[in-house]
Amino acid sequence: MPETGMKQTDYLIKAVSPSLFTAARYPDLIVALLIANLLSPKLWEMAGRIRSGGGGPGGAGPSMKKLHTFVNRNFYHTKSIEFLRIWGLYEREAITDPDELFSSDRAMSIMKKGMEAIQDPAFDLLKRLIDNGAAPRFVYPTVDIILAYGRFLKDMKTHPLGMTSCLDECVLIASLALASGFCRMEDIVFVGSPLHYTLYLFPDDEGYMFNAKREFFSRPAWLELSGGDPERSRRMFLERLSICDRIITPFGYCVFPDGPSTITPGRMAEAAERIARFLSACPAEISLALETSRREGAHGAGGAECIEDALPTGHKAVEAAVLNGTADRDVSVLDAALYAFRHPRVRKPALYREAAMRGFKSFILSGGVSGIEDAREIADGIAGRESIYGPTSRLAMPDEVLAFGTADEEERNLLVETLLRHSRSRP
Repeated sequence: MPETGMKQTDYLIKAVSPSLFTAARYPDLIVALLIANLLSPKLWEMAGRIRSGGGGPGGAGPSMKKLHTFVNRNFYHTKSIEFLRIWGLYEREAITDPDELFSSDRAMSIMKKGMEAIQDPAFDLLKRLIDNGAAPRFVYPTVDIILAYGRFLKDMKTHPLGMTSCLDECVLIASLALASGFCRMEDIVFVGSPLHYTLYLFPDDEGYMFNAKREFFSRPAWLELSGGDPERSRRMFLERLSICDRIITPFGYCVFPDGPSTITPGRMAEAAERIARFLSACPAEISLALETSRREGAHGAGGAECIEDALPTGHKAVEAAVLNGTADRDVSVLDAALYAFRHPRVRKPALYREAAMRGFKSFILSGGVSGIEDAREIADGIAGRESIYGPTSRLAMPDEVLAFGTADEEERNLLVETLLRHSRSRP
């Protein structure tokens, strides 16, 4: 969590619409998304379907399999080009903060190297974009936007509920596991890099891996595939990630080998031990994470512990716990979760207006705006009359309004204001 006022403001603005690059800068935005999902009634509705669907044996293993099956059947795992079409470009030249520039360059380097290694079909296009300081704007949405993507998929024979990237799937599965009562906060570990993430859940001593590309492994299944050979297991681990430079938990993260790290060495050691036990091997990347966390000596990230007791009750109890947690502490991941959820009771509601200025499509569209009449004409052309979030007090950003073609009156006004602010900032 950033310590200075300006960094905290930047952190909260970025929390409104987290993306691959902003989460590279602030890895705990992934935890903020996890908590934001737990504020959504739609997540709890899906968790109810998972709990009630199908009989079968009880226990952690069958519960983890039900989670995997539900997400695998109901969500379309899309390609990078689709996010380019929906959200536009992330542009390096727009960055002014040196720390963000460093993390952005690192993320672009990882993407370029990793996509070449995995022979991504879109590699040539992505390489040209990255070489010119740009990349698809990989937005990391809450469950509500994941489900809203479903309107783009109506012609698919499988009729998916929504659309995801690898990180979306990891966060969605972890959120559903918590809401379904299948695990606790301390059982969640994200492993990977801006290129690709894998989720580990440890509701028991064995553990489970969700590779977010439709792969699911229990520990016995992983051991069978690796033949119990530690070296082969290490290769399999890295084959699924291509690059691994961070471990993220609800109680802190570690980016290695150079940091930053907010997780305590003790919690990092516990996460490393669980992963190594699952793999029956300790990859070099896990050892590097341990070394980095010991060197950094962080005191841990607070916030996530506030909602553990509320989880059995539902989204309203989680909301109350988050709001109570933000009232008696400095800015934390709980605040970021409220902004990601677009909650009306945030510390500084005006930051939503600043976050609106970060969208790519509204910025490009503003090039044709010379006055309020032009901006109003664009807003009036939005066909839908309700917020993508439904009849709530949550606020869709202008780029979401443009992407999904629907907005309530407040969101139309924000779109008009954003278009005008962009047009007036041009020479």
